[in-house]
Amino acid sequence: MNDCKISNIEITENIDKAIDKAIDQGIERAFIELKFKKLKKVKMTVGTIAACLVLVFISSAINPALAAKVPIIGSVFKMIEKNIYLPGEYAQYATSVNEEVSDNGIDITLSDILCDGQGLYITYKVESEEPFKYTSWGDKPLDRNQLLTGEKYKKVSFSNKELDDSGVAGLEGEFLDEHTFVGMERYYLNSLETDIPEAFNFEVEFNSIRTKALKEGDKDQKFKGNWAFKVPVKVDKTISKDIAVNYKTANGLSVDSIMITPVSIVINSTNPEHAHYGVRVFDDKNIELKCESGRLYDDNKQRTYFNGVSKDCKSLRIIVYRDKLQVTGTTENSQGEVETVYEDMGEEVFIDKVINLD
Repeated sequence: MNDCKISNIEITENIDKAIDKAIDQGIERAFIELKFKKLKKVKMTVGTIAACLVLVFISSAINPALAAKVPIIGSVFKMIEKNIYLPGEYAQYATSVNEEVSDNGIDITLSDILCDGQGLYITYKVESEEPFKYTSWGDKPLDRNQLLTGEKYKKVSFSNKELDDSGVAGLEGEFLDEHTFVGMERYYLNSLETDIPEAFNFEVEFNSIRTKALKEGDKDQKFKGNWAFKVPVKVDKTISKDIAVNYKTANGLSVDSIMITPVSIVINSTNPEHAHYGVRVFDDKNIELKCESGRLYDDNKQRTYFNGVSKDCKSLRIIVYRDKLQVTGTTENSQGEVETVYEDMGEEVFIDKVINLD
């Protein structure tokens, strides 16, 4: 089930047990942390939310580790864009920056920037004098990984609000070797609830870098320091296409519009009675798109983010649904809070519509 729910879903010890069970069954995976924007709480069972909470990756062999200083030829986007959770043609539309800051044995280079008017995508190269830990699973490298970061601030010059970077925590990309990581951070400009200018400044200051321990009992590896950047951003709205849909059901649920860019699809919808709905999207070849996240705003408005589609895609099939849940009891979490437990009884589909993109 590839559900994508609006979430401030709490990751509890029950989720950890589910992950451990998956590993016991032979699934090797990178320990991917997720960040969730603080929205209205939704309580779900592990089975219902696992697809949105846990990224499971299979390890496979790649080239041996390179030298400590790895020369980066061309765009970092080009290196990682096919091997991240939401792949796309980032490099084709990105601007090179290559600004470097060094502190405490860590060199961070802000490499590339892409801004399509709804998302801000930034790549970094991180080089460490001390080898990074937890860059492999057993004797095999991880197909995909992340480098966790702490930020003192992350902002743009046209808004006083902090940027929304919920989703995969930190930088998503890959370790080139035990000293070098390349990855991307994405920010959701729509959450600022203001018009996006044609040009602005982006500022961020990292105050920690961390690799996540993969096994119980191991400690995370953490580097502290200060790495601050202030760089200009040019917005390319010409690569975005906004399609009005305005399809409404009798109960007030509607698909309002679709925003299409080379790297993402954004479904804008309205939900009746401030309720949460799942959204699935299929391209014209009936391939289901990956859903990264969904978020509520203005009480009953919803944005749901998916990976981009090929340039020759002619239509999208949009399904809006809700899970049928039956209360089966209650449970107490590790914080002593009582939560309702539901059994998934299937789905109720409210919208199933094909939208032409021409």
